[in-house]
Formats: sequence, structure tokens, C-alpha cells
Amino acid sequence: MSCMSSIHSCKIMIADAAPIIRVGFMESLKSIKNINAAIIGVDTKESLFTSLATNSIDLLIINPTFGGLLPPEDIRKVSLNKEIRIFAIEISKVNQATLSLYDDHLHVTDDIAEIKNKVIGAINPQSKEVEEKENLSVREKEIISFVVKGHTNQEIADTLFISVHTVMTHRRNIARKLQIHSATGLTIYAIVNKIVDLSEIKL
Repeated sequence: MSCMSSIHSCKIMIADAAPIIRVGFMESLKSIKNINAAIIGVDTKESLFTSLATNSIDLLIINPTFGGLLPPEDIRKVSLNKEIRIFAIEISKVNQATLSLYDDHLHVTDDIAEIKNKVIGAINPQSKEVEEKENLSVREKEIISFVVKGHTNQEIADTLFISVHTVMTHRRNIARKLQIHSATGLTIYAIVNKIVDLSEIKL
């Protein structure tokens, strides 16, 4: 169901035991304009399963360790909506194999623009709001800065306290948005757009 134009709002659920994480994501989603969505928060495994079985949830954003490890396939078994999209909340480094089980993931340090693009892309893939040439997020600019300065994916992950998988996802998104697939092209883009200074780059 489209959350952009439907009279009936779609439903997004945030599942995390920590109020600051759960409420933080709920408030972030509420601040995004043009999304007609009912946003629900749950803090226990029991309330999660009850809500999934009685509500047609379109997007679940969940801490992978919530209620013990809950693989997405187990969640879909109890979900009223079998086509539910499931995002992982990445708070600290999460095993890449675990992240790969989810449709996508959101990091607690993602900015509103990044959250908006991923969420709208999940609940309304056809939306014109999700464009190939959308603006870079603050985190993506950070990644570009590290890349053109010669840092490896592991070094970037360690510095930003995120997983290598997340770094690689950011790099794929950057390449898609900018249509730049070479280190030289990315370096030129970074200098022209004042993301880095020429003096910061090892020649």
C-alpha cells in the first residue's frame, strides 16, 4: 500500500526495548512530511507478536536482538501481512550475515534525509520522492571524505562505529546517486563540491 496518497494510512512499527531508541525513531518518522503512516512502538516480544498478528504492518523496524534473536522469516510467519518489509536497527556493529537477512537497515546515527529515503523506498517504491539523483546525506558525505583520503572500508567502519556492511551500503548508494564509479571521479566530485580540500588528498 502506498503511504503517500492512500486515504488509509499504512502502518510502521518500531520494536526496541530501549525507549530512547524506540521513541527516537518514532519521532524521526513523524517529522517526515508527505508520509501518511500510523507509527506504532512496541517494547516486548509478546506485544510485537500480538500487533503483527492483528495489524497489517507494512514496515517493521526492529533491533536484531529484540526479544532474543528474531529472524525475519520467523516474524513473517506470525505477521498478518506476509509481504511486510523488515529493517534492522543498527546500534553498534552488527554481524554482516545477520544484517543480510533483513530487507535493509537503519543506523542510529542516520540523518532524517537518509531515513526518509529508505523508508519511503520500502513503503512506496514507485514514489517520485525516491529519485536516483537525490541529495547526499551527511553520512554519505562523510564516507566520501574518508574514501577519497584513502581509507579502507574497515578503517571507515572503525572510525564511525558502524559495520563494514553499512559502509559498503553507503558506497553503493553514493555510486547510484552520483553515477560515479571510479575513485578518480569521486575525488574530483569531492573537491569541486568542497567535501574535501585538495591538501587533504594523498596524490
